[in-house]
Amino acid sequence: MLRKLISTALRRETETETGDIAREGSARPPDLAFPPMRPVEPPAARNDNPLAALCEAVEADLRAAGYLR
Repeated sequence: MLRKLISTALRRETETETGDIAREGSARPPDLAFPPMRPVEPPAARNDNPLAALCEAVEADLRAAGYLR
């Protein structure tokens, strides 16, 4: 809907002397230039070693069962 509104606003039609309809600005594109975007970067890692907690839990269970001292 917004696209139709913008295109209608940019398309100002006037009749020429021959009766044809000429559109103003049809030779140049509308000025919709945006500034260059910054590349998207992934977020910083919050847990570099996700298996560390698992290893600690296994070690604690093995110590509780008497397999490790």
